[in-house]
Amino acid sequence: MLKKYFIAISTWLMVAFSVTAAETQILYVYHHKPPYIIDLESQKGLYFDLAKLINAVQKELQVEVRFVPRKRLDKQLEQQTLKGFILGVNPAWFDDRKKQKYLWSGPLMYDTDEFVSHVEQPFEYYHPSSLYGNQVGAIAGYYYRHLDQGVEQANIQRVNVNSEEALLEMILKRRVSIAIVSRSTTEYLVAKNGWKRVFHFSQNPHETYFRAILAPKNSASDFEALQQVLDSKPFKKQLVKLLKSYHLAY
Repeated sequence: MLKKYFIAISTWLMVAFSVTAAETQILYVYHHKPPYIIDLESQKGLYFDLAKLINAVQKELQVEVRFVPRKRLDKQLEQQTLKGFILGVNPAWFDDRKKQKYLWSGPLMYDTDEFVSHVEQPFEYYHPSSLYGNQVGAIAGYYYRHLDQGVEQANIQRVNVNSEEALLEMILKRRVSIAIVSRSTTEYLVAKNGWKRVFHFSQNPHETYFRAILAPKNSASDFEALQQVLDSKPFKKQLVKLLKSYHLAY
């Protein structure tokens, strides 16, 4: 009798564990920069707070944020082995402007890539030719539509670094005249480092865009469950407050 009892308990635990595992979805991210990821080890930043919000407004679906380099995600998408979703991305960045290759959530947040210059040498962007003759700071491996048009014509010197904080430091030290940095990251680092009244933003930015969630088409049922959470009134109400705390718009 006791043996049957333990077997029954073991079976129940196995079933419970499998259900819990099935209800936990991974949100992959690859933008390692504030305010999206402030501290990866301590899981501090907007992406982690967004996952906490999803988990807090309901109990049927739980999500977990995991950082993975972009190249690895691209490979998994190509091989159709990605198990989970990709958070904080835009259809244009995955060659899917028509949203036919993957499933997409609605916009979760908006940001702007700015042309940043030193306030004592302000730069205004009007056309790709405005960049001609300049050294422009950019993130290695990133594609910038307006910048790379000029680079291909050998009229612009692109200077690559690995972080947007490094780009802003290059502006401060006058090592480049212009850098392309997201507005949210700039405002976070300005507040963090006390860089007040140092940077100038061009009236015409490089690009304004939204960030959403990408899902492989073979995960349609799981993604539908997540989309229902994202569309819920409790989530949307709290998301507005969360984004405001990070100087972002919904």
